[in-house]
Amino acid sequence: MHYCIIGNGVAGSEAALAIRSVDNSSAITIITQSAYHMYYRPRLIEYLAGEIKPENLYIYKPTVYDEKRIEILFKTEVVDIDKNDKMITLHNGSKIKYDKLCIATGAAPNMPDITGKNLKGVFTIRDIEDADAIIAHIENASNKNIAVVGGGLLGLETAYSLCKRGFHVTVIEFFDRLLPRQLDSEGAALLQKLLEQKGLEFILSDSVTNIIGDSYVQKVQCKSGKELNAATVIFSMGIKARTDLAKVCGLAVNRGIVINNYLQTSEPDIFASGDPTEYNGICYGIWPAARQQGKLAGLNMAGARQEYKGTLLSVLLKITGIDLYSAGDFSTQDTKSIVHKADSIYAKFLYNDSEPVAAMVIGDMNIIKLARNVMEKKAEINELIKMLS
Repeated sequence: MHYCIIGNGVAGSEAALAIRSVDNSSAITIITQSAYHMYYRPRLIEYLAGEIKPENLYIYKPTVYDEKRIEILFKTEVVDIDKNDKMITLHNGSKIKYDKLCIATGAAPNMPDITGKNLKGVFTIRDIEDADAIIAHIENASNKNIAVVGGGLLGLETAYSLCKRGFHVTVIEFFDRLLPRQLDSEGAALLQKLLEQKGLEFILSDSVTNIIGDSYVQKVQCKSGKELNAATVIFSMGIKARTDLAKVCGLAVNRGIVINNYLQTSEPDIFASGDPTEYNGICYGIWPAARQQGKLAGLNMAGARQEYKGTLLSVLLKITGIDLYSAGDFSTQDTKSIVHKADSIYAKFLYNDSEPVAAMVIGDMNIIKLARNVMEKKAEINELIKMLS
């Protein structure tokens, strides 16, 4: 038996390790375009801030893969999958035969098609290579002004990381508030106030329409007519599933690669996990889902029948001095709600009978801990209602 996995992010790596946990003899090959072993992507902002080294990002020691006899082909691209002959073609023309395959190709950052997007000093941030490119640029930039486009989780964390390096950072957000998918207007206003106290500036209800410069970025123009002098522009506008390979080999694809409860695609011997997938109409794009899907995909590739039942959509903001948690769906109708406010604390909880629906908490780690347990159904909702009352 030969198991092949395309991608060595958390989904691909966890799939390989899960296979080895139940199959000690079969060959396992991971094929990745990356030059690095799997690392903890949520800590990339600490690396960008200059607080940790690349090796501090690793979850597992690189020696683990050798010890588990997991072959990794670094800097290698898969260009074709023949699902009938069960054959993978690599960029150098060589071919690899597989028995079971997992597509864990991750996602790519969105970049709007605007004038000036190819100027030097324009970046997205998704991996170590992106962070390295940003660091190399800002150390020699013509000024210390940075525009971060996107007021979502990664955009805010990126902005704060660069602010800590001594740069003047302005966040430009299309919606009228920060974290528009995770916070209501009152929670977002509190978050903005806390971030402004840390030195960040914001332009809301606006978007970038043009980036001006010769070969390097000099200015950013907004739809409102505002202009910012900036030598660096970083786009953080969400991600899109990498589905090209799945489309090439004829798998069912919507916004992501369609998977069933066992992480199988429309081709039973081809599995998929992590950011490129779509499960019950949801493209999760979050670390916990990728890790959970990867483990289950690996076990099921090796013969198990363990069901995936979805992952709670949740976020934790990683900014020193600001505790923030949000989970669930705040658009759900016909729910009961309870709101708690105090000095620099805001919490809102939606529930329906005995079922938690959504929670957002800013400023109180004790409430966050209980809210997480309630949302993950490790604690009774009455405990949270009592705390917030």
